[in-house]
Amino acid sequence: MRRLISLVLSAVAVAVLSSGAALSAEPVKIGVVLSLSGPAAVFGIPERDAIQVAMEKLKADGKLKRPIELVIYDDKTNPTEATRMVTQAINNDKVVAIIGPGTGGNILAAGPLALRMQVPLLGPAGTMAITDRKNEFYPWVFRVAPSDRVDVKVILEDMAKSKVKKIGVFFQEDAYGKTGVDFAKEIGPTLGMEVVETVGAPYTATDLTAQATRLRNAGVEAVFLQVSISSLGASFVKAANQVGLTAPAYTNAGLAQRSFAESVGSDVDGLRVLSIGNLPYDPSEGEAELAKLLKQAGKVPQGWGELVGSNGLMTVVAAVNAQGDKEITGVSMRDTIEGLCDYQAFARGKPCFSKDNHDGWAEDSLVITELRNKELKTRR
Repeated sequence: MRRLISLVLSAVAVAVLSSGAALSAEPVKIGVVLSLSGPAAVFGIPERDAIQVAMEKLKADGKLKRPIELVIYDDKTNPTEATRMVTQAINNDKVVAIIGPGTGGNILAAGPLALRMQVPLLGPAGTMAITDRKNEFYPWVFRVAPSDRVDVKVILEDMAKSKVKKIGVFFQEDAYGKTGVDFAKEIGPTLGMEVVETVGAPYTATDLTAQATRLRNAGVEAVFLQVSISSLGASFVKAANQVGLTAPAYTNAGLAQRSFAESVGSDVDGLRVLSIGNLPYDPSEGEAELAKLLKQAGKVPQGWGELVGSNGLMTVVAAVNAQGDKEITGVSMRDTIEGLCDYQAFARGKPCFSKDNHDGWAEDSLVITELRNKELKTRR
């Protein structure tokens, strides 16, 4: 009788261990919904490249406690397409978290889906509204880049050191651009500055003569660019030179990209650019490691896109690893991310999330650079 009980218990133990092993071996599916075409592809493709090379490195180094499978989609810099891809990722591929979508507007469009389907989105965008606690979908959206609430404050504080009083703002016509303008208007007076003129343009605009002329005629003493599309930023710089707008220019972190630095040339040396790290030109130790992985894969490091993409990956990996052999769902991923703090990442700064803070990266991930000879030089 005792032998029979022992055999039964042994069989149960084997079954439990086998089921645990099977659970561990089952890949955890993570969606990656980024702008791989359209105007935002200039940073969407680098985001994807960094996610892929970082994942291969983690696998090779044995840093994954269970297999992770990435399922990659293109949101085409389009909110409708973003919601379609998020739906497909959750319904068809059964992902438990999504890195993306690729722009602030696309994240806002997909937020209600994250709420309804209970799968968290990790947004690689500075757009303040994506983690606004007033959003019904707030519990399901996390930011893996510094918020523009931080970015705009840092660059305007630097601008204020030059004693300027009258600011002009050029912005791209989307959620990122418009919320950045609103915050600049809010914080400017606290620093002794006033936004006296604002002008905008869609992503695809190339002739910005009228916008630059309006800022020149307003007599602005400095210009702030709230733009993330490098071609749009370059077109504005060209127009400013043509119409004689000579006020010093400052840009938010969206233009901290190799494509922008190289396209504007040396005509705007001294232009101040807030940057999420400085991957292409002056990397920190962690950034240099990511740059090395990209170069080994035949990629040229571009800028902030690779860093925020890798932030998204390192966040989901930390959340999966923290759960061990437990069943992983969208809810468990959301709950786990809300407890992550100071985990490994390539970007500078110490990431930290909580239930009351879905903005994981802060001011310590930022640097102010100057454009010099087609490169972004970190100011010491």
